[in-house]
Amino acid sequence: MFTIEFYIDNFQSTKKLITNQIFTDPKLNKVAHKFIDAQTQFAKMLVQNTTDMSKYSVDGFSDIFNPTKAKAAKND
Repeated sequence: MFTIEFYIDNFQSTKKLITNQIFTDPKLNKVAHKFIDAQTQFAKMLVQNTTDMSKYSVDGFSDIFNPTKAKAAKND
C-alpha cells in the first residue's frame, strides 16, 4: 500500500518537472529545486509529527480505558 510519503514525493517530483519546463535558466531552476526540496522536507516532517502525536493520543486513551494493561506494562 502507498504511504503518504509516496504521494508527497510524487507531487514534488511533478513540480520539479514543471519547473524544468518553465525555468530555462540553470541558476533559477536550481533555486526552484532547492525550494521544492525544502517543501518536501517540511511536508514529511508534518506527517511524522502528526503520526507521532496520533500514536501518543491513542496510547493515552488506551491507558485510560484499560488501566490494568497499562499497570502491567509499567511493572514489566
